[in-house]
Amino acid sequence: MLWAYPPALVFKPDHVNLRVCGFMKSSGLARSMSEREKAVFTALIHEYLVTAEAVGSRTLSKRLNMDLSAATIRNVMVDLEEMGLLKQPHTSAGRVPTHMGYGLYVDEMMERVDVRRADQRTIMQALEEVAIGGMSDVLDRTSDALARTSALISVVLTPKLTEGILHQIDMIRIASGRLLVILTIRNGFVRNIMLNIVSTLKDSEIDAATRILNERLTGLKLGEVRRSIAQRMVGTLDSGRPLLKLVVDSADLIFTEDRVGEIHLDGTSSVFNQPDFADLDQTRGVIEILEDRDVILHLLHAGQHETEEGVRISIGKEIGNSILEGCSVVSASYSIGDTEGTLGVIGPTRMNYAHLSSLVKFAAEAIQLRVEN
Repeated sequence: MLWAYPPALVFKPDHVNLRVCGFMKSSGLARSMSEREKAVFTALIHEYLVTAEAVGSRTLSKRLNMDLSAATIRNVMVDLEEMGLLKQPHTSAGRVPTHMGYGLYVDEMMERVDVRRADQRTIMQALEEVAIGGMSDVLDRTSDALARTSALISVVLTPKLTEGILHQIDMIRIASGRLLVILTIRNGFVRNIMLNIVSTLKDSEIDAATRILNERLTGLKLGEVRRSIAQRMVGTLDSGRPLLKLVVDSADLIFTEDRVGEIHLDGTSSVFNQPDFADLDQTRGVIEILEDRDVILHLLHAGQHETEEGVRISIGKEIGNSILEGCSVVSASYSIGDTEGTLGVIGPTRMNYAHLSSLVKFAAEAIQLRVEN
């Protein structure tokens, strides 16, 4: 084994399972609910998450460890429906949670849970297998493992390179008139840019320019390099160094990376296995819209609910896209050196929010640990 489970990644039942997740946003509605209403509501949520079927009062009377008749529970469910927390499908006598109900649940009633040991092993072992390779391999393995353990769609976004610190510049002649510029970022990411050069440029001139660039630019953020390279190259841009002038003139091309780099997306076929997506046209619409890069960036950064641990959740209509109204997103950020990326899972609103919050956080911390080792 290349690395071990750190204490931070092994969730301990004595301080995890029995505490309600601390969310930063709270409606206060839970405080006005009776203990009976809370018990019925949370029991219905848990039952529906497992069965995907509308839950009736008779079922809850068997599940609740309370001396309540089915008739009493039915009356409580009517009250919860009037609060906007439950709704009754036309074809069923039972109830299901509304988007508002899910929001109240994750904000004020959701209990923390352990990450299953099997899921921990799947993620950790996937990252251990990346013995030699770039950061792209680490993130690709994480996305695949997260999709397998969640049985949902997983997304991992690489960090913005402009926030990364330049570790080294290399320049290699590819052809007589082509030069490959390689930027190595301190966190392990690499950016490649191709420049057109005059064919008469000597290898010794390329080596000299590379040395000067490294002496004056390494240790700076890429964004800072782009803004200040002209000033930092003062005194070097004489007629005998045309390559340095080319690099300075091409700074916006070389040192700018405004968007998040790669998007690692896995598990799209899993949505076909969800009873919530029985409508094939709806399912195809979800998959097609996830091909839009801007949609994915919005999904992972626009959480309406956020835990104290930094896990973000968007539920149904909160996403702001009619095609994705039947979906929810659970996401978290991870740090690699001086840069920050994001990962998460996308699935139906009927998802195990407690389990997925812990799983996504675990995956984010696993990436950080893998990079450190």
